[in-house]
Amino acid sequence: DAAFEIGSRYFDGKGVTMSTAEAKRWFEIAQAAGSVLAAYRLGNIFEKGTGTTKNLIEASRYYTIAADGGNAKAMHNLAVLYSEGVDGKPDYKTAARWFRMAAERNVKDSQYNLGVLYARGSGVEANLAKSFRWFSLAAVQGDIDAAKKRDDVGKRLDQHTLTAARLAVQT
Repeated sequence: DAAFEIGSRYFDGKGVTMSTAEAKRWFEIAQAAGSVLAAYRLGNIFEKGTGTTKNLIEASRYYTIAADGGNAKAMHNLAVLYSEGVDGKPDYKTAARWFRMAAERNVKDSQYNLGVLYARGSGVEANLAKSFRWFSLAAVQGDIDAAKKRDDVGKRLDQHTLTAARLAVQT
């Protein structure tokens, strides 16, 4: 925890001169000691190339460590990397798995993205009822675009399926 805190202070410049290199070094120490948050921060550093060379393979490695440790933001970011193609080619099936895990932890953007995948049948079997459900859950959290998508999908469902989908959202 202390190593993560020191890394955070260097990253944000709180009480010390901001240094991404020092932050990264301390996050690596914290991650090696089992810090899920440090793994997430390292994934973020490598994804964006903050103070280091952008490296999506390293970003996905650290995000996977953090996601396996239960970090919902890492799950979402990992899903985004897979949907965009960590190695240059999108892997929607793996992306859908990570979006689902993050969506089940109430990550609004993952709920929205999962709605898109179900509507398109990308990485999952196309299912408008499930698409409606995930768009609805994101909309409940204030996502205006999700509300519009939910309504568009809802118009394409028969009344019985729409009623069942609404019930699934409530439960």
